[in-house]
Amino acid sequence: MSQEIKHIVIVGGGTAGWITAGVIAADHLSHTPEGIKVTLIESPDVPIVGVGEGTWPTMRGTLRKMGISESTLFRECDASFKQGAKFAKWVTGTPEDYYYHPLVLPEGYGEINLAPYWYQHLPNVPFADAVSFQGHLCEKHLAPKQITTPEYAHVANYAYHLDAGKFSGMLQRHCTTKLGVNHILDHVTGIISADNGDIAALTTANSGELSADLFIDCTGFKSMLLGEHYGIDFLDKKHILFNDSALATHVPYLNADDPIASHTISTGQKNGWTWDIGLPTRRGIGHVYSSAHTTDAEAEIELRDYIRESIGDKADELSIRKIEIRPGHREKFWHKNVVAVGLSAGFLEPLEASALVLVELSAQMISEQLPATRPLMDVVGC
Repeated sequence: MSQEIKHIVIVGGGTAGWITAGVIAADHLSHTPEGIKVTLIESPDVPIVGVGEGTWPTMRGTLRKMGISESTLFRECDASFKQGAKFAKWVTGTPEDYYYHPLVLPEGYGEINLAPYWYQHLPNVPFADAVSFQGHLCEKHLAPKQITTPEYAHVANYAYHLDAGKFSGMLQRHCTTKLGVNHILDHVTGIISADNGDIAALTTANSGELSADLFIDCTGFKSMLLGEHYGIDFLDKKHILFNDSALATHVPYLNADDPIASHTISTGQKNGWTWDIGLPTRRGIGHVYSSAHTTDAEAEIELRDYIRESIGDKADELSIRKIEIRPGHREKFWHKNVVAVGLSAGFLEPLEASALVLVELSAQMISEQLPATRPLMDVVGC
């Protein structure tokens, strides 16, 4: 008889692990006896990368599917609205050198080519301002919706900025208390293989053997299952994507009533770029750069100089951590009965919103195309 898929084990927590757990558990009724059983095991002492503080508008649908209220998100995750991205100083470096990538699509963009009409107004009107009102909302520090607008509804399309650590904690609580996800804090110590080459079970330090029909690798850069166990090659793309390092820090506001930017600010630097994400209690700021073109010390100077523009000499007091990046991806993401999601599958650079949407899309694909039996897994994963 064909082995039915009844139990899924996700190895690794963080945003990737808990989004994947929540999407699958919500779709496949894991809180009921008839549903697919979902277990997430994570080490109690492995920190998350924690720089993914921006999202795409798709996150609204993902959270709604999981049954999480928007009020809970804002209350527990230090969240704020994101209406797009502002790209500054990428061409001339002057204060006037910027443009917006809004989240509101141009009216009628699928029916008519708007570029010729905008071209008549060059160089006085940026394209985004000609076809969208959202850049003006951002410049005036206005929100994409009113307080009376229903949860997840909008006047202007929006996503979120949020605290990645608090977000993972909220997802964990919701998945375990509402969606029936079994959570194990333990160390994976070994892998037991089946005769056909599948993973039959994981051995753990304190929880015995953990068997499953499908294993999802969310172990981050380590890629414990797909990379280390199966040896799926990592395709390095550093020759194309030069940025391989990042410095990150948290920046306090000087005043309680300082405006919160409702867009990600991406500012071009000499050998990379800085991200600037406004949360209600702080800003998350980092500098992404190429180690082949600058040094860590020079990048730190650029980062502190950027921060100094808003908080003065307090920029010199901030603690900064380095994140090493290996841009690229695994040769394939699904092998045997293992599929990788998030950093275990690949990483480009801290394009945090894009990284999170890939997690969302991966979780959605696994959930929607979840094979009913083991033989069908080879069709879905090919």
